[in-house]
Amino acid sequence: MLALLKQGMTPSKLSATVAVGSIVGIIPAFGLTTIMATAVAARLRLNIAATVLISYLVQPLQLLLYVPFIRLGILSLGLEKLQLSLDEIVAMFKADWIQAIKKLWMANLAGLAAWAILALPIGFVLYFLLIPLFRRVLPKPVVEVQASF
Repeated sequence: MLALLKQGMTPSKLSATVAVGSIVGIIPAFGLTTIMATAVAARLRLNIAATVLISYLVQPLQLLLYVPFIRLGILSLGLEKLQLSLDEIVAMFKADWIQAIKKLWMANLAGLAAWAILALPIGFVLYFLLIPLFRRVLPKPVVEVQASF
């Protein structure tokens, strides 16, 4: 299966595939990774299956980075601080569930903004770090020489 996914890929294409899949896979919005990975991979003419697979493989990082992205977004946008503990969320819903939804919606949007700001720089760094690795790992392309008589 791995051979099928990297079939015909150059080191730069494979590096771009891994970088895009990784960045899309950590987006702090559950349920968007497959659609987004497919769209970005199609637009950049990358291997869609490999990009989606990479985005799935990094989804544990999505869970780990969800709250830090929200906190960074809240801090950078100057929004009202949320502790995001289960007790605080339950208390917010008991007090005013409409206001709680608004606060959590804004917090999630702040997390998306933080991700968007960091996605390109981290993606480029990951891309350029992976190219030398894939140059060593991937087989060299065979060049056919045609003799002309």
